[in-house]
Amino acid sequence: MSALISSDLEIVGLNGVPSVECGRSLPVVRRKSDGMYSVLETVADPAALSWHDEEDAAAFAESKRWTKLREPLPFPASCVSGEDGRLIRQPMMIHVATVLLAAAGLSARPDSYREESLLWNPLETQHDEIRAACGSAESVEALLDEWGACLKERFDEAYPLKTERASLKRITDYMLCAARSRALRWQAYLRHALAQQPEGVEQTFKFFTKNEFPEVPWNEFLGAIKALGEVLARMPAAPSSSATTARAKLRGITTLPPIPVQRLEAA
Repeated sequence: MSALISSDLEIVGLNGVPSVECGRSLPVVRRKSDGMYSVLETVADPAALSWHDEEDAAAFAESKRWTKLREPLPFPASCVSGEDGRLIRQPMMIHVATVLLAAAGLSARPDSYREESLLWNPLETQHDEIRAACGSAESVEALLDEWGACLKERFDEAYPLKTERASLKRITDYMLCAARSRALRWQAYLRHALAQQPEGVEQTFKFFTKNEFPEVPWNEFLGAIKALGEVLARMPAAPSSSATTARAKLRGITTLPPIPVQRLEAA
């Protein structure tokens, strides 16, 4: 098969099983002409794809290597050539739970994003609260980051109000699910540390943060947490001149590149 033609394919699932409230994964497709299934790892090299029959597909779903959609999805128009229907861009699945959207202050899943339609479909083995759609890989990454940014804003609003630690940590857990860009993930880890019990901060840094940001020493991570906490704590709930100053300082921290981390002296 020299090319992947969208009219002969349908999206029937996603690779793996959702274990967190949002995320992305490769689509599982079914070829209509012969009923064969594949994880769509590439559209540039169709010969590299492995195809499986109905029996194998059922076994993969049973063993939770794939997750079926309740109804097939079409390919995003942005991934399909208008001339001959070939797949020309990598599609990507995105899933999200309503609880994450609520935490981010969003009322619903978007029907479209960056002029791409998003058709949200429930998963066969999951509760209706989690739904999945398919978009171009670039748009999926950007949408996840947008949700992460919304969660960051919600955390920054809640922290000065002395919101209970469990609620703050839940927001940061969701933010870590959503955030894709390096800078936003750095901000998620800082806020996650602020929301944790002190004894848990070093363990999270050792097993998670350090894996993503190996150049950041423990003491500098502590300094960045301290600086962020001080700025957030000074942010009044109502707009004022002091709030404007605090927000300006916060913007300065959040736009710093995560590596190298600026050494912040203790106050």
